[in-house]
Amino acid sequence: MTQPPEITPEEQIALDKALYEALEPLAAALRARASGLPGERMWDADPVEVSLSVLATWKAVDVEVKRLTAIAARTAGSYGANYEQLGAAWGITRQGARKKWPEAVDRPAPAEAGDGVGGRA
Repeated sequence: MTQPPEITPEEQIALDKALYEALEPLAAALRARASGLPGERMWDADPVEVSLSVLATWKAVDVEVKRLTAIAARTAGSYGANYEQLGAAWGITRQGARKKWPEAVDRPAPAEAGDGVGGRA
């Protein structure tokens, strides 16, 4: 199984920074709804509550990433990628990719009985 390329430490730092910057407005909005505090005062709330709102925001992001990942897998499948290729890109087996994205790759229809396959006419 081919492993996906690793990101460099510099790329990891840049990714973390970009994710936190993207997360902050959603975390502030969720925290504001939960606490009644304006978004810009989110960090003035109880640290446990703030931390939990950040965790809840990461959950929302996780759900969205899974949705977008499935779309990317289906898109690759629609262009002809097979489960072995999808698995290699994700760092999992072909079977793992099939289980993760069961609708990503169009499977050929099973041969009809009596269609001449296997010596039957």
